[in-house]
Amino acid sequence: MALTDHRAQVEEMIADYRRSSQRLSEVDDELATIEETVGDERGEVSVTVGSGGALRRVWLAEQVYRTYSPDELGGLLVRLSATATARIAERTDAVLATVLPAGADPAALRADSAASSDSAASSGAAPPVTGVSVPYGATVADNGPETSAAEPEQEESLEPRSWLRDVGAAERNR
Repeated sequence: MALTDHRAQVEEMIADYRRSSQRLSEVDDELATIEETVGDERGEVSVTVGSGGALRRVWLAEQVYRTYSPDELGGLLVRLSATATARIAERTDAVLATVLPAGADPAALRADSAASSDSAASSGAAPPVTGVSVPYGATVADNGPETSAAEPEQEESLEPRSWLRDVGAAERNR
């Protein structure tokens, strides 16, 4: 009887793990698709920022160069990007709150994550390439969401394995 109880407990733990893993995958997908677009009062400039604060799009009306000086336009782009990034942070916190324990602070989690990213960048690791590329004469750039050619994740097997059997299989596959 005790073996059956333990087996049921293990099966329930595995089911919980799979549910949690699935939910975290959904949250990751949701976070990756968050975008905020903010424009100026005149409707001549807008920026779109994606998750993590990556600048994804800049739109400039043709007359923008007559309305704003280069310094004014630069400052406006920085302010609009900062506003969009703040909204991204709020939306990110709301999504993270759905999977964090009660009382956990999503903003603190983001801050820890940002600090880790900053230390990795300062250690010589190449930063991710983000931003806007505008061909000559164009007024709109759309870098779209970041994508990766990485292989799809394999689901972790919870079946018993033997390292000896794994080594033998690797030798046979050579």
